[in-house]
Amino acid sequence: MGPLMLFYHILAAFFALCAVIFLVFAVFFLWAPLSAAPFVPSTGGQTRRMVDLAAIRPGMKVYDLGSGDGRLLWLAAQRGAVCVGYEINLILVWLTRLLFRFSPFRGQVRIRWGSLWDADLSDAQVVFVYLMPYWSGRLRRLLERRLPAGAVVVSNAFAIPGWTCLVEGCGEHGVHPVHCYLWAGRPTSPS
Repeated sequence: MGPLMLFYHILAAFFALCAVIFLVFAVFFLWAPLSAAPFVPSTGGQTRRMVDLAAIRPGMKVYDLGSGDGRLLWLAAQRGAVCVGYEINLILVWLTRLLFRFSPFRGQVRIRWGSLWDADLSDAQVVFVYLMPYWSGRLRRLLERRLPAGAVVVSNAFAIPGWTCLVEGCGEHGVHPVHCYLWAGRPTSPS
């Protein structure tokens, strides 16, 4: 095999590898919008505002539904919370697990690969969400079924229909409102 033929084989292998990497990324990044929301990282000011509104204290159990790159979990863990993130994008799950594996919060944070619609929130004290508005009705029903009474829900940018906002604030530059709710518990059925 001559040098030109070797060059063509290397070039073909490189393009094949690029195509495989592109397909893997495309599958995981295109699947997420179909499940609840695309990966859109919150700004630093937005994440700090969300964590401040949640009034996180050491030992609290915090969930992030659609945890992305783990920004909210990192801030919550800094305040002593025990955190669980649900993320459907496997690439983000791997990156976030790697980040926390070498962080001071290694034992405080778990990242679960899976749909937020399957999340067990029975021990949640704080839940962070940042979903597209067309999922808000389904999200409300999920939270009403699975949250314990007294749980705080903090939603980035989009309100939860039918719930009364406890506190509302704005993130950086006064844009993207942050909504904070206190779930009082399931309504009692008439006997």
